[in-house]
Amino acid sequence: MSWEEFKANVYRDPQRGVYIVDDEQGLNDAELRVVYERYVKTGALVVKPLERR
Repeated sequence: MSWEEFKANVYRDPQRGVYIVDDEQGLNDAELRVVYERYVKTGALVVKPLERR
């Protein structure tokens, strides 16, 4: 999964402008990139894409 695909499928809180990971964590772009590099890119984390409504 590319960085662009990952970022597009992570929920972003519209009021705070942060990405929500693990139900609670609010991450900015740089912090989200660390999650991607550490877990997703290496295959250690499976991400379920958001369902579009």
